[in-house]
Amino acid sequence: MFPVNQTIKNVSFFGRKQMEKTNKFETNHLLSLIIKMSIPSIFSMLIQSMYNIVDSIFVAKIGTEALTAVSIAFPIQNLILALTVGFGTGLNAFLSRKLGSKDNEEANQAATQGIFTSLLHYLLVVVLGLVFAKPFMALFSDDALTLSLGYEYISVIFLFSFGVFIHITIEKVYQASGNMIAPMIFQLVGSLVNIILDPILIFGWFGLPSMGIRGAAIATVIGQLSSMCLAILFFKKGHMPINFVFKNFKWSKSLTRELYYNSIPSFLLLSIGSIMVSGINLILATISQVGVLIFGIYYKVQSFVFMPINGIVQGTLPIMSYNYGAKNTSRLQESLKLSVILAEIFSVIGTIIFLLFSKEIISLFSTDQTVLTIGEQALKIIALNFCFASIGYVFTSYFQATGKQFSSVCLILIRQLILLLPMAFILSHFFGIAGIWWAFVLTEAVCVGFSFWLYRRKR
Repeated sequence: MFPVNQTIKNVSFFGRKQMEKTNKFETNHLLSLIIKMSIPSIFSMLIQSMYNIVDSIFVAKIGTEALTAVSIAFPIQNLILALTVGFGTGLNAFLSRKLGSKDNEEANQAATQGIFTSLLHYLLVVVLGLVFAKPFMALFSDDALTLSLGYEYISVIFLFSFGVFIHITIEKVYQASGNMIAPMIFQLVGSLVNIILDPILIFGWFGLPSMGIRGAAIATVIGQLSSMCLAILFFKKGHMPINFVFKNFKWSKSLTRELYYNSIPSFLLLSIGSIMVSGINLILATISQVGVLIFGIYYKVQSFVFMPINGIVQGTLPIMSYNYGAKNTSRLQESLKLSVILAEIFSVIGTIIFLLFSKEIISLFSTDQTVLTIGEQALKIIALNFCFASIGYVFTSYFQATGKQFSSVCLILIRQLILLLPMAFILSHFFGIAGIWWAFVLTEAVCVGFSFWLYRRKR
């Protein structure tokens, strides 16, 4: 096992590495370090976003009911992702701080307990999915075909979700130790497998039976299982400063509390997104079913903007966590500053693209004139929130990295629930469906000011 004060350099395909005497989080030029740490995450998340778009385009060819069914099922799918990535990101931050404070033994214990906890999360998802998936989807539609297609899709997803739970946990262990290349490869392979299998299983190519929306779900889980198998293979072949230690493993209640405490902000950021989507869909359903469809499309395509921003957040989180643990305040603050600047660059680019090509984006999913008209307006308005939202994402990560979980939770709750949903409900009564889109912009603008206030107050 390598000493924790050494770092990764020249990472090979399987994770074998040469070692330096000092950790790169302490000494490397910050901007180049953040870029190197972020690019693999950005690339893998963009591939994942591309999969989401391609998947929706293929599903749309089955029929409007199928695309609506996937939109209704999306909050459930997103909750599964929230549990995996939320817990994994908390584990990442905890491991990075332990490496910064040179506590290798505690890092190994946390990684091992993390993998067992993820498997327990999978069992929880299966039980809750079997009990609540059908009644949940019935809240948003009374069309029997749409509901049947939605359950056919989501049941496959949650029953075989153990692949994503294991894969994400191993991915976050790699990221905590500074290796961003391996997680990128895991995501890339899984997404490519998914994209390739989508049309084959949906439409029945190469002599296979046409499985429709169930084929889309099967392609998704096969992609996740491919990522899982590759992650396990990499970990077994490589040498890591953090290891899973299964021999003589003992469950620690105090460590469990600590890991969940670290996971709360990321879990809320992702899971409250599902609650937010459900809430917005309920408001939209009282105005227009087309609005529900359009919001589902928007939530897919906006990932092309927010996934790169999340990639930057994922890249800087272990850097900030490590330097916080090492009590290097100046490097911590500089990491925050650079993270904000890089996130803003992506958000400005995203805003421009949405403003210029909103009609073309919507036309990828529908040729219906009503959908095109309302969708074009929606994208142009909501795009104005990107520059504000990116700052909120970065500060949420900063508070998490520095152990200020309460600040992260407050910021997330205000952005996604406390302010957004009431504002969307009120504005919809005065401005119709456009008021709902403007609620996103106003909420994120208010939260930028709140972020800076929390930052100055907690320094």
